[in-house]
Amino acid sequence: GRNVVAAHCTKGSTEIEYWQKDNIGYKFLSRKVKGAIEASKPENIYFVWLQGESDAIFSKKKDYYKEKLTALKDALKADFNIEKFGVILVGRFTMDERDLEIINAQKEACEEDADFLMLTTITEELIYKSEYMNPTVKGHYNAKGQDIIGTLAGEILGEYVSEKNS
Repeated sequence: GRNVVAAHCTKGSTEIEYWQKDNIGYKFLSRKVKGAIEASKPENIYFVWLQGESDAIFSKKKDYYKEKLTALKDALKADFNIEKFGVILVGRFTMDERDLEIINAQKEACEEDADFLMLTTITEELIYKSEYMNPTVKGHYNAKGQDIIGTLAGEILGEYVSEKNS
């Protein structure tokens, strides 16, 4: 029952460091978010995050990633007054313990910090189902997989907003 405006901001093959407050990714992201806020004058601001594959590939540890994720959330909260930082659980690229470092960092952040909201963990299941995966790019979802992920994340965020406003 509400209008939704989304500002899409993405750059493939980036580590979480790229998105930190004083780095180029945050500057790019800030311009997009600021423009969307100015254009739509929203009642509520939420952030949706799906990232971490490159951090797994480069063997970043859980505590490092969780610290950087929290710093990004804190910067966005301070700069744009976001109400929740929604996380779509990262997929698996390395298919070994390096993925688990990032997955566990994201899960812990959502469990320990009320500013985070886990939107979906369906990525843990889809990675093993070839009908949802891009056959030519390992670890990437096809349109069917992305549709499932996006739908579930949107439903969870919608439920959160509905409950908050009721």
